[in-house]
Amino acid sequence: MRDFLNIGLIQPVINPDLSWGEHEPYSLNTDPITADRVWQEIQKGITLMLSESVKPEIILIPELHLPVDKINSIKRMSRKTGIMIISGVDFQRNPANRLLIRNRGIITIPNKWGKNKRSSRVNTFHYGKTFFSYMERSMFKNINTEHCFEDPEQNMYIFKSSEFGNFGIMICSDIFDIERMMLYQGRIHHLFIISLNKDLNTYFSLAETLTRLLYCNVVICNTGFYGGSIVVTPFDDVNERLIYKYQGQRMFNSHIVSIPVNSLQKAQEFDFSSGNKKDLGIKFKASPPGYYDKFQNISGE
Repeated sequence: MRDFLNIGLIQPVINPDLSWGEHEPYSLNTDPITADRVWQEIQKGITLMLSESVKPEIILIPELHLPVDKINSIKRMSRKTGIMIISGVDFQRNPANRLLIRNRGIITIPNKWGKNKRSSRVNTFHYGKTFFSYMERSMFKNINTEHCFEDPEQNMYIFKSSEFGNFGIMICSDIFDIERMMLYQGRIHHLFIISLNKDLNTYFSLAETLTRLLYCNVVICNTGFYGGSIVVTPFDDVNERLIYKYQGQRMFNSHIVSIPVNSLQKAQEFDFSSGNKKDLGIKFKASPPGYYDKFQNISGE
């Protein structure tokens, strides 16, 4: 297992109060000018990251930011660079019922992921939001003069990697799903959340809380319109715990951060009730009560 996983965060700028229309009826997708500018910012972010000496193994793009017609383009970028990309895609209709609206993310997994090499193929996986915001549900009542409804997707996913650790994924307000958190606890090293949300203080607080409750790295990639991206890990030293935090209004930004993998795995396996963490050089806070027993049970499945 590697010591660190390098994460790239691209934060284009979308104004949610204007991009799908300011008044009813709303558009299903962002206006063409916004979509083109956001795509250029995504391309710029990837180009900037590829110019760095340390390149990311995973790139995150916020909720709803990838234009639907650029899905194939992001697949090609992932294959060309060998980088996994987790991106929020603009609203889509359910092909079986056009009145049901999906909020989905896409994950591209190149066959040479983690080797910083061009891949020969890329596997893609789509996942959806379960709990839609009140703003989304209100908007769906009048999409291009049609009364539409949210299309929640109920599945929870865990991706496993012996090299980079296991990770969970979610979209924005699914962060409030307590049952999902219970299922993730003891099973993941990283939690990746793509978001388009203005309630930054709540999300900052939730990131701090989840890194302790789930005992994992938590990465939130939010829109550059609000800022609000954050990366935290359960280090003992409070000055090391916050790896990255971005606040700023209406500013495009991209950044690469490194999050621990191997040392976190050792801490997750450690029984803090019966051993001295200093003897093993564990630099993390103690796992939450009951975590070790649950982790051991899950590992033995």
